[in-house]
Amino acid sequence: MDESKIFRAFCSYWVLSLLPLMPWLTVTYSSLSPSGINYEVVALMAIKTALKDPYNVLENWDMNSVDPCSWRMVTCSPDGYVTALGLPSQSLSGTLSPGIGNLTNLQSVLLQNNAISGLIPPVFRRLDNLQTLDLSNNQFNGNIPSSLGDLNNIFLHL
Repeated sequence: MDESKIFRAFCSYWVLSLLPLMPWLTVTYSSLSPSGINYEVVALMAIKTALKDPYNVLENWDMNSVDPCSWRMVTCSPDGYVTALGLPSQSLSGTLSPGIGNLTNLQSVLLQNNAISGLIPPVFRRLDNLQTLDLSNNQFNGNIPSSLGDLNNIFLHL
């Protein structure tokens, strides 16, 4: 058998071996825009940019990544959407970016025991799936957004 036939046979085998993974690959990148931008990555990077992170706990949050599900302190659903941010007691300061409102599948946000300041963004009203929001022991100021009262079945700790 000549080398080109062996190569074609190998490629065919390799492609066929990936077929069972195709549904998973499709779902994982379901939040990609037509231009290949993952909106959840953009939202998470806005959050990272607004925070000061003295111990680099967010160092593996990478703008060039397509999939934030492997990032530290990010939890995703089986279909690849960000469902939780767990950043308690990480010595974070700075502000909370309104970009958090673009993580529309969030169920839990744990930011307690940091030094985050500024206003609590009113964007939480977009997060219909949010069940737990803990912003306690930070340095937020201003009024609590009335939109937080619009959320059903949520545990708030401010």
